Formats: sequence, structure tokens, C-alpha cells
Amino acid sequence: MIQPDDPFELYVEHPRFGNRPRITGLDPRPGCEGVYLGWRALDDWKIPGTAIVADLSRQTPATVPVTHYFDLKRICRDCGRPFLFFAEEQKHWYEELGFGLDSDCVRCPPCRVRQRGIARKRERYEEIFHVQERTTEQNIEMAECCLCLVEAAVFPPRQLERVRMLLNRVPDARRSDDQVVEMIARLRAVEERDKPDK
Repeated sequence: MIQPDDPFELYVEHPRFGNRPRITGLDPRPGCEGVYLGWRALDDWKIPGTAIVADLSRQTPATVPVTHYFDLKRICRDCGRPFLFFAEEQKHWYEELGFGLDSDCVRCPPCRVRQRGIARKRERYEEIFHVQERTTEQNIEMAECCLCLVEAAVFPPRQLERVRMLLNRVPDARRSDDQVVEMIARLRAVEERDKPDK
């Protein structure tokens, strides 16, 4: 396989920072007076010359604070593609959002967005599930959430029966709606995909 001239060419694009390191010229060395880089800043992961200074007063209390953040190379746990966990992102995570310094970024930006969408679908599914008398709109939305969660392998394929049951409650006048037609097609595609080989 031919390697690209630019080693970051194949890295996942971050919507704000791109897919190339953000060179700052700052490259503190661990062990120097007052420099603590944390467990994530291994030489294989960190990109020299990309450090930014941390504000220790804004970090969650830790045994050893991190004094500098570097752009770090990562491999996405979901899609397997390389991406950068930018120093500026880390500063935001650990100083603005209050994440602990032991938190790490394991998914590329598109997979993080996908993961948040799945979490929202699951939360909404749970909300509608507990409604006693659901409207047609709620049945359609619940079927959509359930189908998405099966497609994402969060729910097992047997939950497709619930999707079918919810869609069967949709009045005939609504069955030709684009959303319902598209959902029925997706339902059939997932059933076909998960059919055991004979």
C-alpha cells in the first residue's frame, strides 16, 4: 500500500480544527520543573510543537494536574479511522466541560455525533414507552426510535416486532405518509439483513 506524502491526509476531518496538527511551537518536556503532561501524552501519540498551556485552576482536582495539552493521535474505537484529539479540544473538555483528566477521546467527530444521536433516540424511546395512551404521532416516533436503535445494534433484532406492532397501529390514512413508507422499507431491509443463512 502506498503511503500518502502527508501522514495526516487520511485522518478524519474535525469540523472546527480540520485534520492537521495545529502547530504552536510550544514543546515542553516531561520532567522539567513544573511540567506534567499526563498519561495521554505518550511520545507515540503526541505531536511535538502543538502544546498549549493548561489553566490548572479550571481543571477538576486531580492527584497530578496536566500543565500542557498536545494534539494527540487517536484511532476511533467505532470506525477504526485515525483522528486527532486537538489540544484546544482537551482544554475545552477539561476546563470548560469539567471532564476528569482521566477521560479520553475514543471516537472521531462523526462517530461522536452518531453516538450522541443514538443516546437521544434511546432517551426519547424510553420517554414515549412510558406514555399510557400514545397518539399516532407518538407511535410513529417510537417506531422510528426503536428501528434506529436496532439498526445501530443497541437493541436486538427481536425488537423489530415492536416496530411492526407500532406501525400496525398507524391508521390506514397515514400509511402512505413518506415517513411511514420509508420506515417500512427500512424495517424490511433490516429483517432481510438479519435473516439467518440457510
